[in-house]
Formats: sequence, structure tokens, C-alpha cells
Amino acid sequence: MKIPGIEYHQSNYRLISTVIPFNLIYRKSKTLIYGIDEEGYQRKQDEKHYQNIKKYVESYNFVFPNSIILAIDEEKLERIITHNDNGLIFLTLDDEKEFLFRVVDGQHRLLGIEKASLSDIELLNLKLQVSIIVTPKNKRSIELDIFSNINSKAKRLKTDLIELAKYDFRILEEKIGTKELNPHIAINIAYNLNEKIDDKDNIWQNAIKIDIHSENKIGIIGVTAFSESIYGIINSYLELKKTEVDRFDSSKLIHFSKQASLEISDLISKAWLIVKNRWPKAFLSPHKILDIDNQYKTIIYDPNFYIQKTLGCKSINYLLTEILQKNYKNHFDTKVLHDFEKTIINCKLNDYDWKIGKTLSGISSESGFRKVTRILKNEEEFIRKE
Repeated sequence: MKIPGIEYHQSNYRLISTVIPFNLIYRKSKTLIYGIDEEGYQRKQDEKHYQNIKKYVESYNFVFPNSIILAIDEEKLERIITHNDNGLIFLTLDDEKEFLFRVVDGQHRLLGIEKASLSDIELLNLKLQVSIIVTPKNKRSIELDIFSNINSKAKRLKTDLIELAKYDFRILEEKIGTKELNPHIAINIAYNLNEKIDDKDNIWQNAIKIDIHSENKIGIIGVTAFSESIYGIINSYLELKKTEVDRFDSSKLIHFSKQASLEISDLISKAWLIVKNRWPKAFLSPHKILDIDNQYKTIIYDPNFYIQKTLGCKSINYLLTEILQKNYKNHFDTKVLHDFEKTIINCKLNDYDWKIGKTLSGISSESGFRKVTRILKNEEEFIRKE
């Protein structure tokens, strides 16, 4: 089947506008899910959402005026596109199942229509307005930017997976190499700790604001500040693995980054359980609050204390870094946590010294954070504010 369309450009984007029957979109496209599909950046479709769309379609009084947004690699497009003298283009699409397009926006509409079509075969011929993003080789980040703009501005959706995928695409597009791996691993660690909800001892669950576009996202510390606090720990890990990392290609570099983030996450999680046990009143008992995506999420952090804010996060993680680098020459030995625990237990700070407005108030600079690290080691005196 030849599908007519119009090709045009906006800024640096090459786009195609057309109308395609649902059955062809279904046969020729796929939604790439983060953690399941290679280069995926979307969450699994929400069943409640697509089931509501299914019911809407089954009412027979439905309309979908907004475009389904797809993306296609430039080289794949050249196989199916032809032009005529009137400025129109034609896409040649057969009925064979073939993964040509990636679904950028509209995955719930498509899944809802698919479910409804099981009882009404006529829906397979339903015509849908489609906008197609054409992505040049090694430029998938263009597609990701558009997805990010749609979901961070037009909708109240979480965009944390977009931030993760951006780093993967930067590696694939050869924009970063081994020297720039640190931020990539850091954001993966932040995501691991934030989403590790099955571990009741993980005090960082839902505590890190990875959705940089959202003012209403729950969390006590931004991903940038959290990442900066663990750069030293990551550098230690990379120094140990330097010889093998230098030989990795892009795909192996992505796999290495994910594995590194899991191992470092485990160290940080165990270290902060020690922190919680030392200053338990600076944390809350696990309880649920409503997040931006209308889901109830468990949190343990207490916004009335500095301990998981930038001040506490940086000063404590800097201490862990020092022990790792100075005492163990970057080796991730179990004794690192033993030394860390010994230092934390012997520290003269009490729970309420971490409270906002008390002993540590007014500290907001890197030199101040380093001072708190020295206080943790009993190397510097402090004046307690009651």
C-alpha cells in the first residue's frame, strides 16, 4: 500500500505528516521499553490507562484528533519512500510484520485500539493522523528530545527514564567515552536507589528528584547534587577497572556502566543504613505520599532534617570516598563499611544537630560540606545550637 504524505522541516528536524490505518501502524511499529528493549526509554504501558481508552473506543463515539508520533531511521525510510512532482511523498508499506517505526507518543492509544479491535475487526482500518520523525544515523537523541519535550511540558508524567536514556544515546553516538563515564554511572546509581522499593532498608527510595522538569516531584535532593556527592566513589571504581574499560566499544560501555551502578549502589545503600541506625530520629518511618503521576510512593526521608539534603548527602558521601581512597586504595573491600561505621558511631553529632535551623544551619558551600566531613571524623570542633 502506498501512503501519501507531506515532508517538511522544523528547525533541525526532518518530519513527515500523513494518515495511516491502525493495522499498518500496529504491524510496522514498536514501543521500546526501558530495561527490556535495546535503546528503550519508555515505561511499560499503564493497564488502567489503555483499558480506559479501550472503553472509550467501544463507545463508538470517539475521536483521536492528535497525532500518533513515530520515529524512523533515515536509512530505513529511504527503502520505503518515493517522491512525486507535486511535493508529495509516498510510503510503501506492505502487510508483513516488520519493525520500521518506533512509537514516540501515542502508545496507550494504540494499545487501547488494539484491545478494542479484538471484538471489532473494523477498527483495524481506523485511520489515524501520524507525524513521523526522521532520525539520521547516530542521532537518536533528536527523537529523545522530542519525547522529553512532549512529556515534560504537555503532560504530568515522570521523565526520569528519559534522563537515563540520554546518557546511553550519548555513548552510542560517540559523544562521550570512558573519561566522561562518571555522570552516566552516577545517574544510573541515583535511579537504582530511587526505584529500589522492594528493599525496606533502602532509605533512598523515592528520595532523589531525577525528573528535572518537575517542580512537584517528590524527593529531598536533586539528581545533580546527589551525583556530585558520589563522583569520588565512582572515580575509585573506574580507576580499578581502567585497563578493561579502555578496550570497550559503545555497547559494552553501556553494559559496564549499568553493572558498575549496581555494585556501587549496593555499597552506598549499606553505608546509609549505618547512617540511619546512628541517627534514627533524622528519618521518618516508611509512609506513602502521592507523587506527580498520581501513584502513592513510600518515602523515609524527613524534609525537616539536613541529613539527606545536599549538606548531609555530600558530607557523608565525601567521608565514604575518603575511606575508600585513602585507607583501601580504591578497593571495594568489606572493611570499608566497617571503618565507615566506626567513624559514624564515634561522631559527636546527635540526631538534632542535623535538624534544619540547628547546629549545621547556614552551611551551603563545598568548603562547608568538607568541614562537616571533618566534624564527622571528630577532626574539627563545632558549637551545638540547642
